[in-house]
Amino acid sequence: MPRTTPPQRLTEVAQAATQVFGRLGYRRTHMADVATQAGLSSGAVYTYVESKEALFHLVFAHAFGQLAGGMPSLPIATPAFAETLELIGQGLRKAAATPRLRAALEQSDPGDVQGELTAIIEERYAMIEQMWPVLAVIERCAVDLPELEALYFQRGRRGHVAQLAAYLEQRAAGGHLRTMLDTTVAARIVTEAIVWFAWHRREDRDATLYDDERARRTVIQFVCQALI
Repeated sequence: MPRTTPPQRLTEVAQAATQVFGRLGYRRTHMADVATQAGLSSGAVYTYVESKEALFHLVFAHAFGQLAGGMPSLPIATPAFAETLELIGQGLRKAAATPRLRAALEQSDPGDVQGELTAIIEERYAMIEQMWPVLAVIERCAVDLPELEALYFQRGRRGHVAQLAAYLEQRAAGGHLRTMLDTTVAARIVTEAIVWFAWHRREDRDATLYDDERARRTVIQFVCQALI
């Protein structure tokens, strides 16, 4: 008979798993690590999930809002990895959508290029700032999971950089932005600046040196002044 437990405890297990997978990667994460992080005994984590595979799936179900609809039957059964991969793909397509960048690519004359570029940077910065814990899970676990590597790095991240590069090239051709020797390199520089300040600095020894809002505004100012 399925067990019942307070929804808050399942959320706490999902959050603990997110932290551990995001720190150790897939192969190095053990159920006992997550139990310790969640303040549970080693065996108690099996009250919530049937296996490590189910725990990994739970991370993304929580991150992408699938638990908001109600409490699932526990323990969560082991899914096929293809099911987890589909959940990640759908979640990323929704969470990492870039409507402002897509709209800009469809406009030949931006009118206010600074406002347009600011909106594009803000859009990406906000997504990274909100989603970085689950992105850390994806990046560190992709090393051990080739299908996840292909989904995230080869299709997702490269696709965004290519889209941003196309925008920079289009606006440079129209005389709105500076011409860059290599727009793909320029797009990667912009992307890395966003990612470091919205995400990686939080895992850095110097994380407390930077105020969140000032960091965000400075990145936007820097990119705009460099490109316009």
